[in-house]
Amino acid sequence: MKLGRQWDERLKIWDEAFGRNLYTQLGEIALSGFVTMEQLSLEQAMSREFRPFPRGRAWGRKWEYGWFRACVTMPEAAVGERILLHLGPGPEMLVYVNGREAGSIDSRHSMVELTARAVPGEYFEIYAECYAGHGVRQEGAGICRRGDEPVPEPPACQCKVESSHFGIHNAEMFAAYADYHTLYELWKVLPDSELRTVKIGEALQRFTCIADFEAEEPGRSESIREGRKLLRPLLEKRNGDTMPEFTVFGQSHLDLAWLWPLEETKRKAARTYSNQLALMERYPDYKFLLCCPTVLEYLKAYYPGLFRRVKEKVEEGRFLPDGAVYVESDTNLPGGESLIRQFVLGKRWFLENFGVDSRVAWMPDTFGFSGALPQIMKGCRVPYFATQKLLRCDPECQQFPYNVFWWEGIDGTRILSHIYKKNNAVFSSGALRERWEKDRNQKQEIDTFLFPFGYGDGGGGPTEMMVETAARCLDLEGVPRCTMESPAAFFDRLDGACVRNVYYGELYLAWHRGTYTAQAGIKRGVRRAEYALREAEYLAGLLRLAGGWDQEETALQKLESLWNLLLVQEFHDVLPGTSIERVNREATEALEQVERESRELAEALLGRLAGGRALFNSLSWERCLGGLRLPACGYVRLREDGLQGRPGGCVKAAEHWMSEEVVFENDFYRARLDRQGRITSLISRAGGYEYAQEPLNQWKLYRDVNVDYDAWELGQMYEQAPEALSDSCTVRIEAYSDGSVTAVVKRQERYFTAEQRIRFRKDSARIDFETEIDWQERHRILKADFPTTVYTKEVLQEIQFGYIRRPTHKSRQYERDLYETCQHKYAVLTDGENGFALLNDCKYGLSARDSRLSLTLLRAPVMPDMTADRGVQRFTYSILPFYGPFVSGRVTEEAYECNVEVTASGFGGTVRPGDIGDIVGMASVEEETSFFRLEGGHVILETCKPAFDRKNGVVLRLYEAKGCAGETMLTVPDRVKRVFACNMLEEAGEELTPEDGRLRLRFRSFEIRTLLLEVSD
Repeated sequence: MKLGRQWDERLKIWDEAFGRNLYTQLGEIALSGFVTMEQLSLEQAMSREFRPFPRGRAWGRKWEYGWFRACVTMPEAAVGERILLHLGPGPEMLVYVNGREAGSIDSRHSMVELTARAVPGEYFEIYAECYAGHGVRQEGAGICRRGDEPVPEPPACQCKVESSHFGIHNAEMFAAYADYHTLYELWKVLPDSELRTVKIGEALQRFTCIADFEAEEPGRSESIREGRKLLRPLLEKRNGDTMPEFTVFGQSHLDLAWLWPLEETKRKAARTYSNQLALMERYPDYKFLLCCPTVLEYLKAYYPGLFRRVKEKVEEGRFLPDGAVYVESDTNLPGGESLIRQFVLGKRWFLENFGVDSRVAWMPDTFGFSGALPQIMKGCRVPYFATQKLLRCDPECQQFPYNVFWWEGIDGTRILSHIYKKNNAVFSSGALRERWEKDRNQKQEIDTFLFPFGYGDGGGGPTEMMVETAARCLDLEGVPRCTMESPAAFFDRLDGACVRNVYYGELYLAWHRGTYTAQAGIKRGVRRAEYALREAEYLAGLLRLAGGWDQEETALQKLESLWNLLLVQEFHDVLPGTSIERVNREATEALEQVERESRELAEALLGRLAGGRALFNSLSWERCLGGLRLPACGYVRLREDGLQGRPGGCVKAAEHWMSEEVVFENDFYRARLDRQGRITSLISRAGGYEYAQEPLNQWKLYRDVNVDYDAWELGQMYEQAPEALSDSCTVRIEAYSDGSVTAVVKRQERYFTAEQRIRFRKDSARIDFETEIDWQERHRILKADFPTTVYTKEVLQEIQFGYIRRPTHKSRQYERDLYETCQHKYAVLTDGENGFALLNDCKYGLSARDSRLSLTLLRAPVMPDMTADRGVQRFTYSILPFYGPFVSGRVTEEAYECNVEVTASGFGGTVRPGDIGDIVGMASVEEETSFFRLEGGHVILETCKPAFDRKNGVVLRLYEAKGCAGETMLTVPDRVKRVFACNMLEEAGEELTPEDGRLRLRFRSFEIRTLLLEVSD
C-alpha cells in the first residue's frame, strides 16, 4: 500500500470510472445479414441476400463467417461530434463504412469511428464480416485421461447477436482519462520515498475529491475539467540528463497460423491494418512496424484498397517496413537454404513493394536461434537482430545475460543484437518504468531499450489510449524518454563500438523443448520437401548451364511458388508443431504438395537434361547404388537394352525366424542383435573397439505430462516417469545374395505397434533402422537410447551449415538446461580415435548425457491438437561407428545420403529410392556426366540454382562442413565464362578467375560462400 488501503482503492476506482463516461449512445442499430464458409470480398458480399438478424439470434457454426449490414443517419444531436460505432453480432469483425475498411471490433477494440465530425442527415452504409470462431482455443497442459476431450467441438451456434449502437465520443473526458491514467500508472511503480511519487499521489487524491462521476451533466464534465487542471503541471515535468532513452513504435505480432488457420489470418491482417490506418488519421506522429511479407501479401491480394492506403503511409514514413524475413520462421528446424531464402525473399519483397532495404531481423516469438544465423544475416545484408523470446525462458533456468550484445555465430560472424522484454505490450507509463527497473538482465553498459507496443498474437495492434499515453511519455519525469522511431533507427543510434559484450554460438531457448519433436509428420514433410525442392532447383540450374530450354520461365515460376509454400510451413508455430489440428492438417497437405511437385519437376528436368533413362546424384561425392557408380554433381544415362531382365544387385536369398542372437560381420564391424532389436555388441574391425556399453537401440517410453504449454514443452522430470514396454517382439531375418542381412522386428504394445527393419549392409559401416509405428499414445514420449563406451564430455550436433558442440555433462545450471536439444542429420560422440554417429532422416530432438545418446522419436501432446502424432509414422535413423578423427570420417556424407534421394527419369513412373538397385541391377552406362568436382578440404556444394535476376546466371552455394579452415578446388563446366564471388542476395562482388576450369577457393571454419557463374550464350 502506498497511501493506505482506502486511498489506494479510491484512486483505482476513479481510474476505472472513466471507462463508463467516454461514450454517449445516440441510437440502436438494426442488423441484417447472412452466413457463409466462403471468403468474400465486400463487392461479392453486397450482391448476396441480407435478411433481418435481430438481437438475441444465435448463429455461428465452426469456421463460419457472418456478413452484416446496417444503415445510420446522423441525428441533430450528433452535430459536430466525433461519432463511434459498436456492432454486436460476434467476437471479431472487420467493419466497412461507406465501402472503406474503417477498423475492427474485437475484445481489445470495441469501437470504430463512423465520422470525425458529424453532419446531421449524413447517411452511412455499414458492412461487417464477423468470424464466429472454432471453439475453445487451448494452449495449456495438465492431466488428460484417455477418455477426456481436451479440445471439444464447439456448439452448433457459437454467437448470439448483442446490441449494436452508435454514439458520441467524449473527447474531453478521454483526454482527462489519458492524463489521469498516465500519472496513476506511473505512481503505482515509483518508489514510495521519491518526491515525485508524493507529488503525483497528492494530485491524484485531490482529483478524486474534485472529479464527481456521480454528478449529472454538465456538472460531471465541469468537475473533471477542474480536476484535470491539477494534473497538467505534473505532466509537464521533464527528466534530467541521465534518463535512459527508449525507441517506441506500434506493432502487432500476428501469428501466420496457430490457434487459427491461414484463412482467418488473411482477415486478421485486414482488421489489424485498418485499425492502424484509423489511428494514423488521428495521430500524425504515430508510427507502426510493418513486418512479415506473407501477411502483407495477403493484404495485397484480398484487400487491395487497404494495401494501397498502407503503401501511402509507408511513403509518408508512418508505416515502418522492416523485419527482413519472409515469415517469422523457426530457426532450429529448417534447413540452411530455407533460412537463407527466408531472408532473401523477405528482403526482395520489401524492396519490390515498398522500395525499402530491410535491415533488422525482427523475430520476437521464435523458439531459439541457430548459431548459423549471424553468417546468413550478414550474407543477406541484415546487420541487426532483435527478439524478446530469450527473456521468457523458464525461470528455473540460467537467464540470458545481455540485452545489447554482439552475437557471434559458429563461423565467427558477429551481428549487433538486442533482446527486449515483451511482445504485445500494453503501453503505459508504469510499464516503461518497470521495463527499465525490472526487465533488464544487463545492468551495465546499456542506456536504451526497444519498446514495441500493441495487442498481438492474433493481431489487432495498439489502441487509442496507448497512443495517447505514448504522446504524454515522450519526456515525462520518472519515465524513460521515448522516441517514436523504427527499430533500424534504434540500432543506427546504438553505438556498436561501445558494445563490448559478445555471446558465441546458438541462442538456446531454455523452454519449449518439445517443439523439436511434436507433429512428427510435419517435420518429416519439411525435411523431405526441402531436399526434393533442392533436387528440382539443382537440375534447373544445370539445365541453364547446359544452354537453357524453352520452358525455363514456367519451371522458374513453379520453383518460386513451391519455395513460397514451403517457407510458410516453416513458420514458428507450424513447423514446431504447436498449432491446432486444422493448421497441422493443411501444413501436411502443403508439404506433400511441395515434395510431390518438386519430384515431378526434377524428373522432368532430368529427362530434359540427360534424355533416356537416367539417374542423378546431386551430392558433392560419388555414390554407389546397386553396384552402379554415380558421379558427383552429375548423372549417368543407362543403356536401354541393359535394363531388360537383369537381376537386382541385392535379392533376397533366405528368410527365417530368429530364435537366438544374430551375429553379423562385415569389413567394418561385428554386431550382435538380440530378440528385442537391440545391438548388444558392436565391435570395430579396424581397432577392435567395443561401442556398446549397454544394448544399443533401447526403446524407452515415458509419461509426458507438462505443467503448461502442452505441445511446446518437455519437462525435465519425464525420465522419472518411465513406463515399461512389453519387450514382446518377433524377429524375422532376411538374408540377401550380396551378403547383407535385414532383421525385421515387430513390436506390439498397448497403444502402439511398430515394425522396424534393421539393415546390416555388407559394404557399409552404417546400420539403418527403418521404422513404421502406428502410434495411438497420449501424453507419452518415445526415445531410442544408445549407451556407448565413447568417453567424451561433448556431443557434436549438426545444425545448418556446420555443427555445434554441446556439453554432455551436467556440472552447472547451463549444462543442466540442455537436457533436450535440436540437431539436424547427425549427432556424434568421439574421443578423437573412436567415434559413434547417430543419423536420422527427420528426427530433431536429442538428449545427450555422458556417453549416451537418446533420440526422441515421438511425442503425444493433446493441446492445442488432441490428435497430435496419432496414426502411422515412418522414419529412419542410423548408427555409424567410425575409427579415427571425425574430420577424416564419412559422417557428414552418410548423413546426406540418408536424406538425399537419387533422382530418376525415364523409368515410366516415380522410382522409390529403395527400388533403384533392383531396377538398375547390372545395367551398363551409356553416358556419364559430372558438372562440378570438389577436391581438397571439407566443402559441400549445398545449392545449385538459376540466378534470380540474370538470365545467363547460375548460383552455387558451398560451405565448409567440419570446422576446419582450408582450401578446395572447384571444377566448373566449360560453358562458364565468368565467375563472381557474391553475397546471398546474389549481388556480385570480386571476379574470380578459373585456371583450366578450376577455381581455388579458401574457406574459414563453417564458412558459406556463394558464387555467381555467368554462362556463355
